[in-house]
Amino acid sequence: MNAMSDKKKSPAAARPTSRDVARLAGVSQSTVSLVFGGKAEGRVTPERREQILQAAQTLGYRPNSSARGLKLGTQKLLALGVPNVSNPYFASVLKSVIGSAAANGYATVLINTGEYGNDPERLLLSLDAHAFDGMIFWEASWTARALEIMPTSVVVVDGDSSADADVFIASDVIVREMVDHLASLGHTRIARVGFDLEANTFRVRSRAYREGLQAHGLTYDARREIEVPFGETSSSRVEALLSQADRPTAFVCDDDLLAPLVYRAATRCGLKIGESVSVVGVGDIELASLLEPPLTTIAIPTQSLGESAVDTFLRKRAGQPTTVSTVQTRLILRDSTGPCIA
Repeated sequence: MNAMSDKKKSPAAARPTSRDVARLAGVSQSTVSLVFGGKAEGRVTPERREQILQAAQTLGYRPNSSARGLKLGTQKLLALGVPNVSNPYFASVLKSVIGSAAANGYATVLINTGEYGNDPERLLLSLDAHAFDGMIFWEASWTARALEIMPTSVVVVDGDSSADADVFIASDVIVREMVDHLASLGHTRIARVGFDLEANTFRVRSRAYREGLQAHGLTYDARREIEVPFGETSSSRVEALLSQADRPTAFVCDDDLLAPLVYRAATRCGLKIGESVSVVGVGDIELASLLEPPLTTIAIPTQSLGESAVDTFLRKRAGQPTTVSTVQTRLILRDSTGPCIA
């Protein structure tokens, strides 16, 4: 009897608690609660948060979702994980997912997966994935490993190929259409501005840009391919490109958010968008129609995308077969593109 009692009290046999995590991380238990309760922003430094997550990972700690459920009541939850919550495109996706999920009795929680890099285990530790009925994630390169350890139904959006995704966005087709449009207007010196991110989407678009040039017999020039950090506000690199004697006459931008860099650079170089320089973006966010002149762009319909993702989740949740849904994009012609006059 005593041996059994001792075994129950053995630290090795007991499930790690938030108190254990706090002790190992050298912080208070309330600080641990802030991190795993999703209330750390502005209250716990990134360094301290990292320290707590490392301690939890070492101990194999998992938040107690059952206890949380007793406090909050029963709620069906669907997580939407996007690589950057600052991108307004994902705000439109979120709106669609929230509406579709709510119509089926689910509340939606937004997760900024970029904070967790390529470490799905850390995401699971921080979020307590058991609390969710399902998850919708961008980037198959990130979710491939997560699928193996995720305890819920997972929907992958925008994978490496249609074989890796449940909802597929053909990034290569998008860029080829952009290059085709500019080449049809007589442009032969076409540049690309993309984000300097590890996301597979932008690697695919870089490759498709080169292939698109080759398809039209155009020479690839590394000087004309610029990648900038997300949130970049300096247009100096584009200005330098437009100051060259053999400057580009057209740009493909991996995201509508990058187009203002080209607009600003063109203005500073005394060039007019739509005449001296043509620009095409991707996304058709609200900004695209507000620029002057309005931006020609590839629209990726967020409403149907969100609906397809939620529908796929519901089918997986019910154990029903699913098929890959390919998002239908379209080129929207506005005044930022025109015939080459250089």
